[in-house]
Amino acid sequence: MNVELNALRARYGRMLVTLLWAHVPVIGLAARWVGSMSPLVAMTAAAVLAAIYQLTWHWKRTAPVTRNIAAVVLVAEPALFLLVFEGHAWQMDMHMYFYAVLALSLAWFDRAALMISAAAITVHHLVLFYVLPGAVFSSDGDLGRVLLHGAIVAFQTIVLIWVSDKVVQSFDRIGRMSDEIVAKSAALEERTREAEEANRTKSMFLANMSHEIRTPINAILGFCHLVQRTPLEPRQREHVSRISTAGGVLLRLINDLLDFSKNEAGALTLESRPFDLRSALSCQVQLVAETMAARNLTLRQELAPDLPEVVVGDELRLNQVLLNLLSNATKFSRDGEIVLSARLAERDGDTARIEVSLRDCGIGMTPDQMARLFTPFTQADSSTTRRFGGTGLGLAICRQIVEQMDGCIRADSTPDQGSTFTFSVRLAVGDAALADSALPCTAIRALRILITDDSPIALKMLEEAFARWQMRVTVAASGRVALDMIRAADQAGSGYDLLILDWKMPDMDGLQTLRALRGMGLRRAPAAMVMTAHGVDAVMHEAAGERIDLFLAKPINARSLMDALRQLPGLAERHLAASVVDMPATEAPPQVLAGRHVLLVEDNPINREIAMALLADAGLQVDCAENGLIACQMIEADTVDYGAVLMDMQMPEMDGLTATRRIRRTHSPQDLPIIALTAHAYDSERQACLKAGMCDHLTKPVDPVQLVTVLARHIRPTGITPPAPVTPAPIAADGALPDLLPPFDIPAALMRVNGKRALLRRLILSFAQGNRDAVMQIRRLVAEGRTEDAHRAAHTLKGVAASLELPDVATLAARIEAALAQPSGQALDPMLDALDAALWPAIAAADSLTQPAPPTTQAQAAVDPALLGQLRRQLHDQVRRRSMGARGAFDALAEALQLDPSSRGDHPLRQALLRLDYAAADALLDTLPSDHRQPRI
Repeated sequence: MNVELNALRARYGRMLVTLLWAHVPVIGLAARWVGSMSPLVAMTAAAVLAAIYQLTWHWKRTAPVTRNIAAVVLVAEPALFLLVFEGHAWQMDMHMYFYAVLALSLAWFDRAALMISAAAITVHHLVLFYVLPGAVFSSDGDLGRVLLHGAIVAFQTIVLIWVSDKVVQSFDRIGRMSDEIVAKSAALEERTREAEEANRTKSMFLANMSHEIRTPINAILGFCHLVQRTPLEPRQREHVSRISTAGGVLLRLINDLLDFSKNEAGALTLESRPFDLRSALSCQVQLVAETMAARNLTLRQELAPDLPEVVVGDELRLNQVLLNLLSNATKFSRDGEIVLSARLAERDGDTARIEVSLRDCGIGMTPDQMARLFTPFTQADSSTTRRFGGTGLGLAICRQIVEQMDGCIRADSTPDQGSTFTFSVRLAVGDAALADSALPCTAIRALRILITDDSPIALKMLEEAFARWQMRVTVAASGRVALDMIRAADQAGSGYDLLILDWKMPDMDGLQTLRALRGMGLRRAPAAMVMTAHGVDAVMHEAAGERIDLFLAKPINARSLMDALRQLPGLAERHLAASVVDMPATEAPPQVLAGRHVLLVEDNPINREIAMALLADAGLQVDCAENGLIACQMIEADTVDYGAVLMDMQMPEMDGLTATRRIRRTHSPQDLPIIALTAHAYDSERQACLKAGMCDHLTKPVDPVQLVTVLARHIRPTGITPPAPVTPAPIAADGALPDLLPPFDIPAALMRVNGKRALLRRLILSFAQGNRDAVMQIRRLVAEGRTEDAHRAAHTLKGVAASLELPDVATLAARIEAALAQPSGQALDPMLDALDAALWPAIAAADSLTQPAPPTTQAQAAVDPALLGQLRRQLHDQVRRRSMGARGAFDALAEALQLDPSSRGDHPLRQALLRLDYAAADALLDTLPSDHRQPRI
């Protein structure tokens, strides 16, 4: 049944109920007015008719029986009016009402109802003609007139039936069309879903296949690189080089397909992390600098001064957009200038809209070509593809990335006059303190630096990076010019401290320049840092034993350059006075840290010692836990209101990630910030920390300024005035620490511990004591199949060696750690032998620091027993809490007991506290004498 027609009948049926009941009072009034019938009788008759229809409507609704009864009831209404108006002049006029109710029955759109209504009218007239003739015709009535009325009714009925049938047919046709539209719409939706699913499946297939294809391509490129490092005939080298170049092109194509398919499949997600926007722009420019120079192109940067120093977003994806646009500008231009500009388009609270524009001097585009510019797999025209290559995906990927960053990208171009690409992205504004804390220390800023590179663009980028650090550098365009400048500066007594030079330069490359430099007989040769875009391994292989202090891989950004400068050997020795003045420890720590408790979770005693000293310098009260399980128990005990937790990653019993997940069940990041401490600087490690519930990530060796900055950023103010800072007990200097103690870099290590020589001496001694058998222990663990424990031991050794400035030991330990992490494993014996050879000089140097303590005598005086009891309780409480203050409490108690320096220094309890072995210290508490007359050692 047609839904729309049935709905129309339903509305008409409900209307009839109201209409028939409305007749009741009208007929009553008419009967009273005419006076031929009792109004009560007339109203009763009308009510009976209305009730009959309503009951039928209630039970049957629009069923045929309802329609048929309605037709009869409607005819009965004018028949009743005829009786009411009997003898009145209007009686004959009531016949018109029959035609009205007949037309009214049309609303059922049912020919049966119309025919029943017409038949009822005809029968009514015939019956009244023979039974009550006066009710039909007051005079001159005859059968002919009755038949004439019947003919008129029949004609009207035929017309109404025709109209009804046409309307019903129209409704049926509309219903069929509606059903077809619904069916086709459903089919279209199903096809759309199938197409979308097929597209997602295709994109996922492309993404998976791209990864599968990248694996053999990486193998091809890797082995090409290895083959190129071996002696080859010129023709062989040319063939391998072409294979490597072709593989690189194929890898870039696969990467484009991977990114495009990821975005199409909805699998491309953006990271959010702070980065230096200016450094990101400069880094991408360096990648195309050589190509620009080869095409006789120059670059001009126009960076607005109001650009935020630090922004938060996906630096990798933003760099991808920049590099694509720079590569296109370089590819399609020659002999001219490329302009890169960036400005702050809009600032809204903590977010900023950054607009970046790139104008080239290339071939330009027509409006028709512009219309297809951002369509995947298309380029300006087919000749463009043949002439310049490419997949046509680059700009489509750029648009996808920019739109995900809540931005847009557009292009303006004129044929033969170049193009301008402009994109804007919305990024969060980072903390300016991050940029300030990245400024180099005075020791680095005091260096005299000479930069040598044949690329003017690379020189300009590096000059600008140093200028932002308030450093002036000297530049040279070739190796020969650099040698002349170094010779002149050395003769003038103002030699350079650092030479930064590119590897691949015409006429005289970087390694040739270094070899010539070594033979110049300078009074003080500068340290050397080699930059390369061809891989550090290739430079080291070609250097063939040439001493190079540092390597720096291109593209260079501010972060990598800063990290390299901080690793410069002898940095602190060159400018120790300046660096000591500039040490962060001399600055007042942030007020938010004063007096707050932090929990340090670290299994290595030396790392604990360093971290505790740095934290104490910042005015913090430190409790310690040797592993994640103990940390969880201390936090769950809820006896101390910790402002933050510093969590190591690799620990026995329970690692840092597991402990963090357990703590997060009861403490939110806002209530208790957890900051990772790890020797890994990998982004995957950082993401794992954040996913587990940590708030930040610090890499070892920990930079003191960065440690304090991060803690100040995460520890919430309590609103309570902090107690007066407690001056930590001075570290006993059991012997002198020399200025030079190879292989330890003493000046650099002093910077790690804020210049505390006695602390550094004790750490070196502890390192020797704990790592004499480190190599043997790793061999034994590997032999026993305990690879995970061996991996942890190598990881710990790496972190400690880096903190104590033993770069050779740290590097070898890192290689062993990486080898143990591989399922197949590598040949460990040669690496362990090399580690053993590098470790023993450090052990021997540490042993040279040990000196016998001179015996001393001291008069003993009476001690207040109440004071002794108070000091004992204080020491007991701090040991149970694993607090760093336990050392000071022990020294105070030993002083009150008048223990001589030798007994105090060798006491097992003091040794346990120095190792931060609080479990052993707790067991040794009873070994202290009860008073000064009963020394028990």
